[in-house]
Amino acid sequence: MIGHGLEQAARIIAENVASTFESSPNRRSFQMGEREIVVAGLIRELLAVLPLAESDTLAQACNRYLAVMAEVGIFGPRVEAIDPGDGSVTMRRA
Repeated sequence: MIGHGLEQAARIIAENVASTFESSPNRRSFQMGEREIVVAGLIRELLAVLPLAESDTLAQACNRYLAVMAEVGIFGPRVEAIDPGDGSVTMRRA
């Protein structure tokens, strides 16, 4: 994510993960305020590994937070890959 600050890069990735997570088949929409909590949690995990821009490292960071979400009953797919260049994500079934 050349040209973006770390926080902006983390936000782009987190928003993409949240959008893809929410739009996955058999997944309900986030409840009011839930999306913001999810994005904030993903940003926190991503900032812990940035500026590393390896797809696997970024995906693992996101999946750590998605595992926490599953523990509180919010189930969905996991991140398979993240394109460090544009922040796009590929998800896989959990």
